[in-house]
Amino acid sequence: MKRDAHCLVLLAAGHPGAEEARRLVRSALGEDRDWGALEIEAFPGRDATLLLAHPAAGTYISKDAARFLWVRLGRG
Repeated sequence: MKRDAHCLVLLAAGHPGAEEARRLVRSALGEDRDWGALEIEAFPGRDATLLLAHPAAGTYISKDAARFLWVRLGRG
């Protein structure tokens, strides 16, 4: 099965944290470009960080679904 390969490379000023990196990547993709779950790798430099984003290769569960399952299994 052949899949379309997508990748986004973004140079971010400073050293963004995980949430800021996610926001920057989603903003660069735009509202009409849904790649689903993303893997974002950060390569910090002295003054900037290179962000590499691509669709996740696997099955991911959203945080909301994981919380729901955790509570339903009596763990929360």
